Amino acid sequence: MEKLKFQKMWEAADTFVFDIDTGSILPIVDTLSKVASFADKHWFYYYENGIGAAYYEEGEMKKAAEAGLKDFSDIEYRKKYFADIKTLLEFETKLYQKIEETDFSKISNPELKDFLQQAVDVVVNNFGYYLACQPQCVSLIEKSVQQKLAEAVPENKIIDAFTLLSTPTTSTKIRREEQNWLNLLIKSKKENLSENENEELLLRHYKEYFLLNAADGHEPWTLEYFANKFLNDNKLPLANLENRLSEIAKSSEKIEKQKTEFIEMYNIKSDIVDDCNLLAEIGHWRLEMRFVWMPGYYYDKHILNEVAKRFSCDQTLIRFATIKEIMTFFEGESIDKAELENRTKAFLFAIEDEKVFVLSGAEAQKKLIEYVPPVDNSGLREFKGNIAMKGKVKAKVLVYKWSDNMQEKLSSINGEFILVAGQTRPQLMPLIVKSSGIVTDEGGITSHAAIVSRELGIPCVIGTKIATQILDDGDFVEVDADEGIIRVIRKFNEK
Repeated sequence: MEKLKFQKMWEAADTFVFDIDTGSILPIVDTLSKVASFADKHWFYYYENGIGAAYYEEGEMKKAAEAGLKDFSDIEYRKKYFADIKTLLEFETKLYQKIEETDFSKISNPELKDFLQQAVDVVVNNFGYYLACQPQCVSLIEKSVQQKLAEAVPENKIIDAFTLLSTPTTSTKIRREEQNWLNLLIKSKKENLSENENEELLLRHYKEYFLLNAADGHEPWTLEYFANKFLNDNKLPLANLENRLSEIAKSSEKIEKQKTEFIEMYNIKSDIVDDCNLLAEIGHWRLEMRFVWMPGYYYDKHILNEVAKRFSCDQTLIRFATIKEIMTFFEGESIDKAELENRTKAFLFAIEDEKVFVLSGAEAQKKLIEYVPPVDNSGLREFKGNIAMKGKVKAKVLVYKWSDNMQEKLSSINGEFILVAGQTRPQLMPLIVKSSGIVTDEGGITSHAAIVSRELGIPCVIGTKIATQILDDGDFVEVDADEGIIRVIRKFNEK
């Protein structure tokens, strides 16, 4: 049997056994095969000292790419895929509203078990669709589009065409919340609404968007938060509010106009346009799904806290248990506390030949070395990735790891910097908007880094695989996003 070769695809902080079980293991084993024509047979997640990383088998990533090309080439599959996502997200939001209104301390054990199962099921189902459109799943679609564009546009325009035509213009939930908020403020000012009428508007806005902040791993917004925000923002001149609302509307219109002009200028064929629209739609829905499943973890945590309280289990330790282990509490059984404590030090959660297992402590560390033998890349001075947004920039590096404190990182900024991360997520926006360049280990054209860098016009190279292994805070580098090359000009400890 050929030796398996694994590649690290993403990292996360404080993501424990329960989170991986519901967000990766169960979706791969139970849901992905129902959504896509391929599901991973080998996969693992390794956690140690608060940081974890997910690894995919390289041969299976190629199979996932082939499956993605096959699946998304089917028009009927596309329609059902996106329709199912919309239905699922609507159901999830309603469930979270129901959970939000429930006092778990006052319900019975069977009711608590049912709430937990429902919350787990919607996260597992959501992730099945999310995993079906990962970067590796759409990589052959991206490659096909670029090959077709090479026949339609000058060589120096291929990347420009690809990034422009595959940029989503459909509003994300973040953008919709801002638009709704501005309209609320404008309506209040223009119609000189009463206090009761303003409170009614605020309540409607709260019910629609209170979970949005939880998509960054924080607490959901409260009604009091919006009330205070209203008092502050209502002091802004009406003209300022209307100008900002107009800017938001025009940003999408501007991109759509650029797309239309480019298509007409180079007579881009309809099949290329269709594939680019598909990539844009996938990119959009990947973000929309994140805005829903991240709040799911918030509610799962609250349900788990009640389970832990009722069955005398530590609220932190319970998150190092699988959902199957947790459900045994309701059958009168217990979980090995020593094993859970061992997992807090290190654990490896894996699918191997479709069999699922969890290792802890020294056994997990040993298995990691077996799966991924150490490689020293520290001496590399130049490496490549994929172009997300063209441009060139030279600046010092700021590396963000998921265990880092955001405020400390923001405080450390001194001049221009290039943000380097395993991948970007919405919670990195405070750093992203200040950065002069972005470099990531993972990601394709539908990734968060790719979409945001194009929206903001920041040079960006994605999918380097090794950037966070090579670069350190303070290194002076050149990001050549015209060629997809990162050059180390001077390490932070070199004179």
